[in-house]
Amino acid sequence: MKPHREKIDLGPTPYDQFVEREGIPVLKGYHVPDIMDVELEPWARMGAHGCYLNLADQQDTDGYVCEIAPGQQTLPQRHLFEAIVYVARGQGATSVWQEGVPRKTFEWGAGAAFAIPLNASYQHFNVSGAEPVRLMASTTCPRLLNMFHNEDFLFRNPFVFEDRFRDEDDYFRANRRLTTRCWETNLIPDVNEFALDDFPMKGKGVRIMRFTLADTTYGCHIQEFPVGSRSHFHRHGPGAILIVTEGEGYVMLWREGDAEQGVHEIRPGTIYSPGDLMYHGHFNTGHTTMRHFAVRGRSPKYTSDRFPNPLWNMLMIDEEPAGIHESYLEELERNGVKAEVSVVRE
Repeated sequence: MKPHREKIDLGPTPYDQFVEREGIPVLKGYHVPDIMDVELEPWARMGAHGCYLNLADQQDTDGYVCEIAPGQQTLPQRHLFEAIVYVARGQGATSVWQEGVPRKTFEWGAGAAFAIPLNASYQHFNVSGAEPVRLMASTTCPRLLNMFHNEDFLFRNPFVFEDRFRDEDDYFRANRRLTTRCWETNLIPDVNEFALDDFPMKGKGVRIMRFTLADTTYGCHIQEFPVGSRSHFHRHGPGAILIVTEGEGYVMLWREGDAEQGVHEIRPGTIYSPGDLMYHGHFNTGHTTMRHFAVRGRSPKYTSDRFPNPLWNMLMIDEEPAGIHESYLEELERNGVKAEVSVVRE
């Protein structure tokens, strides 16, 4: 039996209605080849250009792409859902403030990632006079909007989370290790430069670091696959959004019982999102390490991993459908790359 129930269509959700009123393009499916090529339209609420990422046919999380013209800025924003931002292109700064806490501004460049403290006001600035800024944000908006179905509650709620944003000069520079493969900070200057820990259960040579950003419960991580390496297939619940930040290869997506696997090429700027309980594997076929920045699940500081999901599981290479790893080895050979993993099937 397939551990997945098909979507039941009961008409537009509160989130569907909200997105339609936003009036910008909406991208669906599982794979966006390049964040630089997506269609953007004027976005009145943000005062910039943008599009929504409603990927993998789920409404637990969403994403959006926002472009800020040279020398311009977004309109001030505030909302009762969490948002994690990745800088795909450009240089800029973000100001954050709330009642009782002075405005704090931090700078960022391409490759940076940060979160917005919950229900704090914020504004993004493009400090370049020549190059646009392009951001990708992942949020928990669908989950909360469908729960409360009240936009005023989410976007105009005056409650101040004093424990989420503090009057400290180094608030956006503070960081500390929580435990192995887990880090707490408010700003990652460059996801391709951050040191990662070994994660052998995911595949040979795989490295990872999970983050709590700005005290979020929303989780994210950086994952790295060395040359000639790949991950094991794994699956989990809905809501993961990933962007490739370095390297090239492909991702395979499939559900138990599917006749074949979906294969999508990936390179820096590719965005993809596996559906609910959809097996997925990451394959590095290039001559450099491959990294991605993924937003999903709960942050390590507020994790629910102590209560494992019984439907989450991982397939070892010798347990996956025949031919997948063999095809990967053939692709590496064509590219002149030495494979780090081989398998002997009985």
